[in-house]
Amino acid sequence: MIGPWFVRSVDDGDTHRAHSEYWTPDGRAHIRPLCAPAVLFTALNRQPVAVPYYDEHRCPTCLTARRASGRPSHLAVVR
Repeated sequence: MIGPWFVRSVDDGDTHRAHSEYWTPDGRAHIRPLCAPAVLFTALNRQPVAVPYYDEHRCPTCLTARRASGRPSHLAVVR
């Protein structure tokens, strides 16, 4: 199953999803984002972000990634 959102920075497309994360003893999350599974980075936030704050921060590749079950993600827009 696809995990929560993680914030890498506040640049466009820099909020990612990951299947899992590794928490260091000092409370930092190391993740491998769906869009780049070979890359390991430390998220800037200490807690996963369930809902990204701004649409432009969502990584388009992570946003369209399918869940492990094979079912597409359902997205809703609230205005």
